[in-house]
Amino acid sequence: MEEIKNMPVVAINLTLFWQMLNFVILVFIFKKFFFKPIAKIIEKRKQEISSNIENAQKDKESAHAMKLQAEKDIKDAKAESLKIITEALKKAEEAKEEIMKETHMQREKMMKSAEDDILKMKEQAKKELRSEMTDIAVKLAERMLEKELSEDSSKGSHLLDKFIEKAGEIK
Repeated sequence: MEEIKNMPVVAINLTLFWQMLNFVILVFIFKKFFFKPIAKIIEKRKQEISSNIENAQKDKESAHAMKLQAEKDIKDAKAESLKIITEALKKAEEAKEEIMKETHMQREKMMKSAEDDILKMKEQAKKELRSEMTDIAVKLAERMLEKELSEDSSKGSHLLDKFIEKAGEIK
């Protein structure tokens, strides 16, 4: 152990020279065979990363544009649906008004028809009543005449002449 203690940290001798020569050769070999290919790989990787970042940025912008377009489409669809609903309500209101008018016209027509029927029935009833009243008056007159004629034949003939004269005037 003592020998190790007496040894210098760095000894300048032939071994040091060979170590330095080995180091320079290794650096040259690494530079010649490994540094250029590794540099190419690193540069290629840098370009791929840069390209990926640009593509990601373009995709982000495209996604943002698509989002804005989708929001616009949703807004337009809502406006269109509101317009359709408004038009449907308007058409329903117009249909309701048309149905109400038509119903009113049919009711008026039915009322007029009913009034006409009532007038016809009233006229028919009047005619029937006149006819019955005439029949009753004639029967009554016949009875009265028979009675009068049977009681007094001269008075009866006088009444009959009077009746015939009045009947002739009426016609």
